[in-house]
Amino acid sequence: MSDHRIVKRAQFTVVGIKRRFNSDTSCREIPKFWDELLSKGEKRPVMGTFGLCVDMENNEFDYWIADLYFPWEDIPEGCETRVIPESLWAEFPCTIETLQDTNTKIWSEWLPALKGYSVAGEYDIEAYLPPEDGSDEMRVSIWVPVKEDGASEKRPPAEGK
Repeated sequence: MSDHRIVKRAQFTVVGIKRRFNSDTSCREIPKFWDELLSKGEKRPVMGTFGLCVDMENNEFDYWIADLYFPWEDIPEGCETRVIPESLWAEFPCTIETLQDTNTKIWSEWLPALKGYSVAGEYDIEAYLPPEDGSDEMRVSIWVPVKEDGASEKRPPAEGK
């Protein structure tokens, strides 16, 4: 499992387009959704800072391609907003190429072994952030909301445990 860190993030709002997906086919269908959006070039309604998996129900969920929303900006046609509550987040760095594998490992390996924390919501976020520190590579990570269970000295399992 990749390295991870726990961070607290304030509430924020996203603006984006959403589509309903089935969990069994989403690994094939969500990349097509991205391709469809990206093919619009600069005319697309959002750039795609985030991918959100939310509102899981009966093996289906909404997937959003979204950006941060600023209330002084107009909501693009065909888009909606959604508030993401303040939370602790387990953040898992990855790459575009390892995103799906990392996501599978989070839910099948890391979360079942988690001690001291539990999942705080039935959603997760893919973050596609600009490079930093002179790098030219986009920073990609998966964020999972978590909450502490009991005493504050408990921490998530260390890598390799």
